[in-house]
Amino acid sequence: MLRRVGLLGGTFDPPHLGHLVVAESARIDLELDEVRLLVAGDPWMKPVVTPARHRVEMARLATVEDRFLTVDARETRRAGPTYTVDTLEELHASEPHTEWCFLLGADATARMGEWHRIDDARPLARFVVVTRPGHDLHLAGSAGVERLAVPAVAVSSTELRDRYAAGRATRYLVPDRVDRYVREQRLYGVEW
Repeated sequence: MLRRVGLLGGTFDPPHLGHLVVAESARIDLELDEVRLLVAGDPWMKPVVTPARHRVEMARLATVEDRFLTVDARETRRAGPTYTVDTLEELHASEPHTEWCFLLGADATARMGEWHRIDDARPLARFVVVTRPGHDLHLAGSAGVERLAVPAVAVSSTELRDRYAAGRATRYLVPDRVDRYVREQRLYGVEW
C-alpha cells in the first residue's frame, strides 16, 4: 500500500503558525499519512536571510510535538541552487512506495512556469496550491495543479523578521519554542 506524504516546501525563515495550519489542513483534507516541512537550501527564486542550520532547527522545534509533521533537510545538504524536480527525483528513488503531494502557496504557483524542469516535476507529485492571505489564486498556466482552501492566518516570515528586528510582538505568531530559539540565537536583529 502506498504511503501518502505531503511536502510543504519553504525557507521557514522563521516557521510560523500559518505554515503549521497549512500542513495540518492538508494532512486532514488530502488524507495524507504525514506532512514534511521541506527546508529549502539555496532556492534559486528567493534570497535566504538565515543560515540553513538555524532554519532547520527552527522547523524541527516547530514540529517536535506533532507525530504527523516532520522536517526534511535534504535540500540544505545539497550544493548549489535548490530545484524541486531534483528533490522529487531523489525522493522517488529513496522511497518508491510513496505517493507525493507537493504543497505550495498561491504566491509560488504564479511563477510555476519559470520553475527549472517543471514538465519533469509534474508527473512526480500531485501539486496542490493552498490559499494564502493577500495573494490572488491564479491557476492559469499551472496545468494539473489542484486547489485547497485552508484557514487564513495572515502572517508571513518576512513580516516576522521585521517584527523581531523592530522589537514588536511575535508571541502567538510562531510556536513558543521557535520564538525562544530566535531570541536565544539573536536572529533577525533581536536584542532580547
